[in-house]
Amino acid sequence: MKKFKNLTGLLLFVLLSTQSCKDPKNQKEEEKEETVATYVKEEDKTCLAPSSWFVIDPATGKRKTPAPREDNTSVFGDNTTVSNCDFHQWSWQKFLWLTNDVSGQPLFLEELFQVTSQTVRIPNPNKKIILTASDKKQATGDILNTNKSFSSNVTSYPVYYSIHVNDSLYNSIWKYAKMKKSDYTNATFPVGSLELKIAWVSTDAIPDTTGYFVTDAVVEGKDTKIALLGMHVVGIVYNHPEFVWATFEHHDLAPYYDWKATTTSDIPVTSKTNKLLFDVNATATLANITSNAPNADSTNVFAVNQYGVPRQAGDTFLSTSQEEPLNYDNIAAINASVKEQLTDIWKNYFYNGSIWINTEGYNYPTEQAKLLVSLGSALSNPAPGKLPRGSVAAYNITMETYEQLGFSPTSIHGQNVEGMGNCFSCHSASRGSSLNISHIFNGAVDYESKLSVTQTKQKHLDEIKLFIKNMKASKK
Repeated sequence: MKKFKNLTGLLLFVLLSTQSCKDPKNQKEEEKEETVATYVKEEDKTCLAPSSWFVIDPATGKRKTPAPREDNTSVFGDNTTVSNCDFHQWSWQKFLWLTNDVSGQPLFLEELFQVTSQTVRIPNPNKKIILTASDKKQATGDILNTNKSFSSNVTSYPVYYSIHVNDSLYNSIWKYAKMKKSDYTNATFPVGSLELKIAWVSTDAIPDTTGYFVTDAVVEGKDTKIALLGMHVVGIVYNHPEFVWATFEHHDLAPYYDWKATTTSDIPVTSKTNKLLFDVNATATLANITSNAPNADSTNVFAVNQYGVPRQAGDTFLSTSQEEPLNYDNIAAINASVKEQLTDIWKNYFYNGSIWINTEGYNYPTEQAKLLVSLGSALSNPAPGKLPRGSVAAYNITMETYEQLGFSPTSIHGQNVEGMGNCFSCHSASRGSSLNISHIFNGAVDYESKLSVTQTKQKHLDEIKLFIKNMKASKK
């Protein structure tokens, strides 16, 4: 196993380096397999954020990050040369573009719009975030509550979730959702389609909100100020109909598990400081990050794998489908590069990684769509030789709090590569089309079938239970 590089040395190198991030593969694959493409090791170069992302508009005095290129003329156009860093750069640039200030609001609140889990547009003439009681539940039904001692009035507050889409995704979802399934089997969403899932909490949970993005909302019928805790940025780029799944978090929500210990036994987690999601006087174990819906309401949670890169005792990486420490170092490097140059409120948020599928050797979009369908629920499998790339244990502490180690972990140190949790554990094409990777597309189909939001969520829970059952059966 490969040791982590010294992070202090890495960050110093980032500050001094002037290398380009472009990271071509050594050679093109000579043969294509049915469902597994060979991973070609990339050269280890530093992954940086270009200064052009941080240009200040002289007319407004605000940052004006350009939108990343995503079509066939972009770096994604040639699937044989696209690098690991290219995905990390896309993720950060997309986030920075989405958070450009537009008339006092970030672009994502001005140009995207909020929808339900069935992709029904939420009427919102005042552009406030609308949150209901059902928006407190994570994918498996769990509820995340804040550390009550962090609040100035000693109260615990639930985390809520909103969904936002652009016109491209919204229009294509409703185009296909109204069709018969046989008419969209090989269909894909257009390049540029974009969905955000955002985690929020009442500002009453945070004594000092100066380091958070804050906006207006209507929470369970009441006008409320809310702070942004985390964001999934999920978008289609050329050659990737499965979406690129990137995730961002506020920088100081919960402690990390200590992988430097040499023991193979789980180590209780504590924190030296009081955090929004962890009491300084608490001790947490595996139970604190294990799904226990519908009786959740859990607090004192912690992050297991930094940047979604699976580890093990002794400060080493697990062997997976993704080359390490290249991926981990690239994420650490670009985060340091952004932090050095960013000056607005978003400097308090960091990139926790992204995940995508290696589609090299398959023509876009039809062959790639068929590949995704052929993999079915196995799409998420990050074992050596498989297709997931990037952060193969991708999570957001505010949204996948209880699935960081998969759906039925028995220990922290006993991470199982094939059963590892990531975005594709729930988002797969197992329903028969690459479009089904999107839950809100499935929700739109359910809406057309006259199912309620509650019924849609139950269908999703049932699919997760079936996934867990099949995963356990495959290990026997």
